[in-house]
Amino acid sequence: MNGTSRGMFSRREVKDIVISVIVLSLVFAYPDFLSNYSMFLVSLFVVGVAFMGHEMSHRFTARKLGYFSEYRMWPQGIILAIFFTLLTNGSFIFAAPGAVYFASFWAFRNPTVEEIGKIGISGTLFNIALMFILIAANFVYPSWILIYAALINAWLAIFNLVPLGPLDGVKVLHWNRPVWAVSFMVAVIGFSYLMIFY
Repeated sequence: MNGTSRGMFSRREVKDIVISVIVLSLVFAYPDFLSNYSMFLVSLFVVGVAFMGHEMSHRFTARKLGYFSEYRMWPQGIILAIFFTLLTNGSFIFAAPGAVYFASFWAFRNPTVEEIGKIGISGTLFNIALMFILIAANFVYPSWILIYAALINAWLAIFNLVPLGPLDGVKVLHWNRPVWAVSFMVAVIGFSYLMIFY
């Protein structure tokens, strides 16, 4: 575990987070940043908050439940993010550059379905909550950056709730179908609202 204590970040984790944030920032800003370099800086900040909030919610929830947890970059996910971005000219973002892995400090303890589900939903709940905060803030102080940030959070919530492969949706659906359905519906409604009215 790279000598990591329960409350610290390892060097590997920091490196994996930095690479993941940079790649996601580039793909979310593509192709706009090619003609406007400041878009990458905006994306770096917005994606950094949305992505870090999502993954750290997983991390902190797992640790609160008594598990060791760290973020790990998924090289295949990085490649897929770049591939789909270039293939669709930025119209589809594969937003899974990595994941938070967790394990018990004690060999005899395995996480329950409920614990796995709660850890899985925590990241999405962060994005949904932030999406609504940003939408509300836009009514007070209209800004395209707020809408852009809200859209990114909505997309991260929707994408991660898809019940396929290693995504959070599989874990949440297996644990509690109503929680999955409501979360997914709320994220889709928020995303649709943003796309229609902005």
